Amino acid sequence: MLPSFKIADKGIFFIAVTQFGVAFSNNFIMVFMPFYILKISPFGPRETLLWIGFILGGTSIATAIFSPFWGGLTARFSPKLLFERGIFCSAVIILLMGYTESVYLLLLLRMTQGALGGASTIGLILTSALSPKEKLNTNIGFFQNAITAGQLLGPPVGAYAAATLGYHLPFLLAFLMLVVVLIFCHRSVRAIPPQQDPPRQSATLKKEILVGWFLCFIATVHLIFLPSILPRILADFKLTEKIALNAAGIIMMAYTAAAIVGSYILCNIAYRVGLKKIMTIALSMASFLQIFLIFGHGFWSFTAIRMLQIFFIAAAFPLTVSFFARSVGGKMIGFLNAARFFGNAVGPLMATSVLAYANLLALYGIIAVLTLGSLWAFLTLIKTGDEPCSVQDS
Repeated sequence: MLPSFKIADKGIFFIAVTQFGVAFSNNFIMVFMPFYILKISPFGPRETLLWIGFILGGTSIATAIFSPFWGGLTARFSPKLLFERGIFCSAVIILLMGYTESVYLLLLLRMTQGALGGASTIGLILTSALSPKEKLNTNIGFFQNAITAGQLLGPPVGAYAAATLGYHLPFLLAFLMLVVVLIFCHRSVRAIPPQQDPPRQSATLKKEILVGWFLCFIATVHLIFLPSILPRILADFKLTEKIALNAAGIIMMAYTAAAIVGSYILCNIAYRVGLKKIMTIALSMASFLQIFLIFGHGFWSFTAIRMLQIFFIAAAFPLTVSFFARSVGGKMIGFLNAARFFGNAVGPLMATSVLAYANLLALYGIIAVLTLGSLWAFLTLIKTGDEPCSVQDS
């Protein structure tokens, strides 16, 4: 149930709605993008698998590289203007992607989309600036839930649209979705002045944040690596293309729902049992279940294991951010947020590259080992006490 908003929070609500539209549109096309690439690729199976990784990961690579630049521009230009610009450019590029049948041009468009992106970071800046101090946690939580809702609803709707309408028209539908939310954003969100840079952090804190960054990164890899190799996995289940499309949407919807539940439950448990203990349990279980995916020999068993794995890994990002939120400014929170962009980029690239030359067990094992390594580094380096699972105003 959505929280109630006063008139003063109208802009906060529509920032979240706009971010929902962005997440929905991106995941709407992401679910059928590997199938689309398979259809238009002139290359063989192995080369095409690599192209899928490059194209799906290209946007996030560019976003991760250019995001600090766009975030820095909020100190000189209106964050609202930058936010709207990013969404409009993304909408136009999505429309163009639907009318190209060249994997080279598709990769270029995805990279351009990423270079002009970073809307979620600017959305967080807008939300923070427009929120009174006592409502900052609630408003940021609502913003993040809007993103998750878009990630939840986009895949099954996109899979159904592609299976029903083909691969071209859904790109137009995603474009129209972004245009609609952009209009609401422009009419309802109040402009704010450029934001000043936060004070500089100590060298020790910066080292700790780097460890937290890697933990956020590998948690995102867990969440994002699967869609790029779902055609391969579902082919092993002997599903036809149309059934596989719908199955991919259902799997992504199911484990995104598990992410919402897991994040909520584990963040609340962390208050009582302690942050380090819950992080150890959650990440250890996620690593075990990651390898255990190899025993998912059918649609239902694979989906059930994936849901359990995501249930445990989903809280890693908010728990890590909450640990640092009391001692760092918004710029460092943005740096931690950038770990998600890198994870979004590396996840598909890692999955397709490893699978092209090895097997699923090798892929699952690499992700599990990296997860346990990042957990060990985090617990070794971080010496301070537990923080509650909420982002505080620093």
